[in-house]
Amino acid sequence: MKALFPFIFTLLICSSCLDTQSQDARSASKSDLGLFTQSTQKHYFVDGKTGLVVFEKEYPAVWDILSRPNYNLDSDFPSFLYLMQNKKGMKAFNTPIHQFVAFQNPQYAQMMRSYGLTNERPLISPTDFIESEIRPMMERQGFKFLSHREFPEITAYIEQQKKRLGIQNMDFIAYSTEWVNGDNIKALVTFNQLILHYDPALTGGEDMKIWNYQMGYFFAPASNYEADMKIAINADFKKIDSPNWQKYQMQVNNFRQQQQTLEHENRMRNQQIQFDQHQKMMNDRYAANDANHARFMDNLRGTNTASGYSSNSSHSNFIDMIREEQNVSLNGKTFKVNAGADNYWMNSDGKYIATNSQFYDPNRDPVYDRQQWDLTTKN
Repeated sequence: MKALFPFIFTLLICSSCLDTQSQDARSASKSDLGLFTQSTQKHYFVDGKTGLVVFEKEYPAVWDILSRPNYNLDSDFPSFLYLMQNKKGMKAFNTPIHQFVAFQNPQYAQMMRSYGLTNERPLISPTDFIESEIRPMMERQGFKFLSHREFPEITAYIEQQKKRLGIQNMDFIAYSTEWVNGDNIKALVTFNQLILHYDPALTGGEDMKIWNYQMGYFFAPASNYEADMKIAINADFKKIDSPNWQKYQMQVNNFRQQQQTLEHENRMRNQQIQFDQHQKMMNDRYAANDANHARFMDNLRGTNTASGYSSNSSHSNFIDMIREEQNVSLNGKTFKVNAGADNYWMNSDGKYIATNSQFYDPNRDPVYDRQQWDLTTKN
């Protein structure tokens, strides 16, 4: 599942404070950015492992763009970290994506932590995150909170992409706030949150969510703040996905599906082997009882002179033979068991297991749920 998040982020992020990153600019051309006609450059967002372009965006040629792929969520599909700036004082960058698992039941969450889950964290709302973590940091840097800012065009674009992808159990939130400092530098700080809701039927009835967040920061003098921000947002809307990367992504996902299928088949095969082994053990027990019955019939017919009645045994032994029973002792007490096995294991309730295997020990057999079994002595 972790591979889903970089993929969704790549498709849904659409503002300069979202997941906008690239490699160094490689070429320049002239095109309309939707605001100005000026010299532009293409930024190629390149996968560091394959060298494939993931997508490209177009920015003014005078902007400096630096970036690098990040694989903290998936070893094959990167998200990107970026830094972009211009000579007018604009500067923008983002943080890595941080991912967590949240449980509604605190006792269940504590149990999962005891099992080694290290990224358990309750789901936090955008406003709580801004108040608890962003406001103190911005105020230490001399910035004062202005307001929450909405971008209807970005919200509409995200909903359009979710609908196109058929996403039903996922929420994506882009929550932006504006700030200003004493030098009249304005800032747009965006908290991007993605939440995947799991069906409780798949998690043993527990309410579980996988969620992550990423921060985006955009700073610029008030004089060019709006213009530069619109250029960055417009570049996101005109992002061009690479067909080669999409093809590679499909190949990796197909390979992963094949591996999952193979692992499932191996698990089923191992379970069948274990079942067959257990079934053979039970069949051996039944076969031992059948053999004992055959010996009993031979005794009645006088065809087996080596056992029971034909060897002039006691009346009690004869009755045991008729009933196909055997006396065994354990802790000074005598018990009657079905005859015909080499060994008899008994628990404190007087229940017993008959076996012809000298190496079988029910105390090591998970079928018997870790009960205590003791080996009896034949009388």
